[in-house]
Amino acid sequence: MPKIFLDRKIYFLLFIAIIGGLIAYYFNYQLKVYEKTKRNDTLINVHQTVVDKFSESINRFAYLMSGLRSHLKYSKEFPNAKEMQEFVKYQAMELNMNDSLIVSFLNTDHEFIYSFTINEMDPNSLVGTSVRDFRRDDEIDRLIILLSEDHMRLFYPINLVEGWVGIPLNFPVIRDKEAVGYIASILNFRNIVEPIYKLEDTDVFTFKFSVKGGSSFDREQVYDGSKVYHDRHDDKYYKNYNIDDEKFMTSSITMYGLTFEIGTAYIDDSLPNPYIRWIFLFIYGLILCFSVYAINRYIIYHHLNERLKRVNEVILEQNTQLEELNATKDRLMSIIGHDLKGPISSIINLISLVEEDSITVQDTQAILKQLNPVAKNTINLLENLLQWAMVNSGNTIFKPEPIPIHKVVEENFTLLKPSASQKKINLKDEVPKNLNAYGDYNMISTVIRNLISNAIKYSESDTEVKISAQDQQNEVIIQVIDQGIGLSEKEIAKINSTEIQVSKKGTAGEKGTGLGLELCKAFLTKNNGLLEITSDLGSGSTFQLKLPKGG
Repeated sequence: MPKIFLDRKIYFLLFIAIIGGLIAYYFNYQLKVYEKTKRNDTLINVHQTVVDKFSESINRFAYLMSGLRSHLKYSKEFPNAKEMQEFVKYQAMELNMNDSLIVSFLNTDHEFIYSFTINEMDPNSLVGTSVRDFRRDDEIDRLIILLSEDHMRLFYPINLVEGWVGIPLNFPVIRDKEAVGYIASILNFRNIVEPIYKLEDTDVFTFKFSVKGGSSFDREQVYDGSKVYHDRHDDKYYKNYNIDDEKFMTSSITMYGLTFEIGTAYIDDSLPNPYIRWIFLFIYGLILCFSVYAINRYIIYHHLNERLKRVNEVILEQNTQLEELNATKDRLMSIIGHDLKGPISSIINLISLVEEDSITVQDTQAILKQLNPVAKNTINLLENLLQWAMVNSGNTIFKPEPIPIHKVVEENFTLLKPSASQKKINLKDEVPKNLNAYGDYNMISTVIRNLISNAIKYSESDTEVKISAQDQQNEVIIQVIDQGIGLSEKEIAKINSTEIQVSKKGTAGEKGTGLGLELCKAFLTKNNGLLEITSDLGSGSTFQLKLPKGG
């Protein structure tokens, strides 16, 4: 490519970069103005919503008490504590106030007559005590004034013994045009404020709640120096953020004789730095222009390398599969040609002799007795052969579920008991009844059946085969323990390897193919299980299964 053409390209890119930088600066300035206006509008909207939500919560509280007030004023007979609690409970459920409300009825001497929450009577043992015991004289004076009025009045928020901050809403109880006492109801302030914190996009704001001429408060306490009966803190309290007072948008609302001041402010009031932004965009534009070519070439070469890599991985995987298929084919041919051919030939020869009347009835029975275990072993071999073939072909149906281990062992002991009895081997079940593993029921049953069958096969007469299980954290440990001929370290290593197994004869001359253990390993792998073997020649073996724990 001619050099002059390259120079013109560079000059053009520089010109575009400079113009782009100027444009970026202008739009960044406009963006700053827009963001500031938008943030202010959002603050106004959120603040108004907060004020509305706060007022709505107080009005819901007042609505509940207004209902109680009318009920007490116009009922023919004055309700007892239980009847009053049921009335408040019904009203509170309608207003979704849950159990965040305490209602007390006090006489004109300020003694507690009733005190209850929605679900509990006299929870703080206040009945019979006087409010003078824990309220200041100026607060008692306000209560005395309340008795001479016929309306509801809010009092300053207070830290309650119950461990939360509440807002009292009190009103006198008028019967026959005379005050007989007053209702002191206190609502958990969290119930009032929580709807505000659940509003959309309020995570970037903090809120200030206070009483005019009084102290501030949050969902956990009133900050007026009085005792707090818990050690919790509201992480949304506005003083946690060190925000200047002038940053708050504040409104005053007067409700039921008490004026609240509510403020809203951004937690982070900073705006993005416009200068850093346009410098970044300018540099980014230059880098982008000069990187396009290199990135383009890299993408091309990278795609080619990735394609070659994938092709090589596919070839290696196919080679591995071919080797496994060849090994499986050779093994199948060996088993079919040797282990199946012999028993079937014996059965055919017996049938021929019977047809030709060449043997006596006694000889026939003797031969049948010899062929019976051969036939059973052949059936077992065919079953293992089919399952093994299905595993290697990928056609096995896998259905994991909770597996009751005791049931699996019980079923397989029943199935294998004739073989054990024939060799005078005692089968001992020590599996807890409520222990569950997790996996495919049929696969795990096949594994356990093969291990029990092998234990019987390689055990001497008058010995014991025991199976136990235990719960260990997130897994189930199952042990099949025999007192048989045992295994050498070399034999154990071969079982744990990927080599094709060759089974040795059992203590009564039982034949095998080695497929059983291979099938066990394949099924355990499918079920995220593990097989561990410990054994000494002549001292028996322990086959330990580790399976995921079931529900």
